[in-house]
Amino acid sequence: MERKYGEMGASVAPAIIGSMRLSLSARVTLGLATQIVVFGGAVGYLVFAADAIFDRLSVLKDEMEPVGEDLRKLVVDLKEVEGLLVARSSGERAQDALWRLRLFERVGQDAEVLERVALGGGTPSGVPDGLLTAAQQLKDLRDGDRLVARLVKSRVLAGSAQAPRSNAEAFALAVERLREAQASGHPEEAAIVAAEVRRMCQFARAVLQRTSHDVLAAMRDANLDLLQRRVEISYALVVVPASAMVVAVIVLWLTLRALRPVRRLTGAVRRLASGEVEGPNPEDYAGELRELAEALAGLGSALRDRGADLERKTNELMRAERLAVIGRMASVVAHEVRNPLNSVNLNLDLLREMLARKTPPDDPKVVSLLDAIQREVDRLSEITGEYLKFGRLPRGVLAPCDVARIVRETRAFMDGEFTKSGVAVEVRVPERPVMVLADEAQLHQALVNVLRNAVEAMPEGGRLGIEVSDVGERVQVSVRDTGPGIPEDFRQRLFEPFATTKPRGTGLGLAFVQQVMHECGGEVGVESAPGQGTCVRFWLRRAV
Repeated sequence: MERKYGEMGASVAPAIIGSMRLSLSARVTLGLATQIVVFGGAVGYLVFAADAIFDRLSVLKDEMEPVGEDLRKLVVDLKEVEGLLVARSSGERAQDALWRLRLFERVGQDAEVLERVALGGGTPSGVPDGLLTAAQQLKDLRDGDRLVARLVKSRVLAGSAQAPRSNAEAFALAVERLREAQASGHPEEAAIVAAEVRRMCQFARAVLQRTSHDVLAAMRDANLDLLQRRVEISYALVVVPASAMVVAVIVLWLTLRALRPVRRLTGAVRRLASGEVEGPNPEDYAGELRELAEALAGLGSALRDRGADLERKTNELMRAERLAVIGRMASVVAHEVRNPLNSVNLNLDLLREMLARKTPPDDPKVVSLLDAIQREVDRLSEITGEYLKFGRLPRGVLAPCDVARIVRETRAFMDGEFTKSGVAVEVRVPERPVMVLADEAQLHQALVNVLRNAVEAMPEGGRLGIEVSDVGERVQVSVRDTGPGIPEDFRQRLFEPFATTKPRGTGLGLAFVQQVMHECGGEVGVESAPGQGTCVRFWLRRAV
């Protein structure tokens, strides 16, 4: 039972894994989404960090610095008021300075600002506590009762209907008593009140100095934090884009890797186009690429079946053509053989009469008759040999062979015929091997047929060029002569069996050449014009 379930799991697992494989569009979409998320996160982080810096810079510049400056100015102003209060001759100036000072109004405003900044956020840790302490000190200075107690002990409140409840009220009452004393012309009383007001100012100045130091310390901490934030965002401006670029490169690599199956499918399509019938394996792909691979595999199978069917039909057609050629060959053979046989029969009758008259064997007439009979017999042998070679052409054994070497060897083989006919031959072939797929013996014979036709087309001599060159994925062999060319009305019949313009030709040379080219998967073509010579070209498959 355990083994059975194990086998089931082993068979189901690949199917599950295969179903989880992402399609090409999903992979590309996932890669683009990853890039968008990474770049969006990077931009968002930079925007957030910059916004935080701007917020803290705004708090520092718009809130804390004005408070610190105001506290320092209050300390200076209080010091100036104290100097005026010491000099008895500056009573009016001291009153004017105290009136413009608005000490506790400004202290209350500064306390509210510090408390708002501390509780509103946007400041580094530790700074809010210092700001709250400073704000509380300012509130205590305004709302406390220490100045009240000092004022109660002095004679300044003598005659007052109600005692003050806070330092601010005590200070305002003392300033008012100072104005009344100076206005009533009592210098001794004015001096006592001025001294008390000066002590109040000293007390307030001490508190403000301590508070100013706390605010400056908080501002220093805020500046240090802002500097650190600037350094961090400077690093982030380098690290974040670099990280995003690394992620982009990784996503690009993964995308190119995801597109690798497309290149394999492209190669499979090209192989199908080049003649291979083996399609891709659909199991190696996923998603829509799997469907495309299945379609290509089906196309390869269909091409394979169609190729087999085409080959069968081609063989049947070739057999039918052979039977038709055999019929025509029998008719031509009967016609070609009849004339030599008639000549042989006539010469034998003459020879018989001479023998009956006991003519000597060495008589010239007897020798002439025997030579004529021999020529006709040789003619019959040549005719039957050509027909048998064409009718019994074996199926070529295709193998890689060096066409450049074959051309050089064929040229050397026919050198005697070229010399005898006065034909100048120019051979242009590469020194390196040029490998093609063909039956070497049949290719040699086809080349001999073409060269012999060219020599026979130039009985008075001429020039013959043989060239081997590369043409795309095939190799071209060209044979060009300077003969009279081929008549236009005969060009359509060049490759038909028994079609010839020569008095003693069989008409099988170019038909043999075409058959050889068909056997090796090549092609043959002829270009000719009256008075401009003829060029015969072979196109052969390159051996891989």
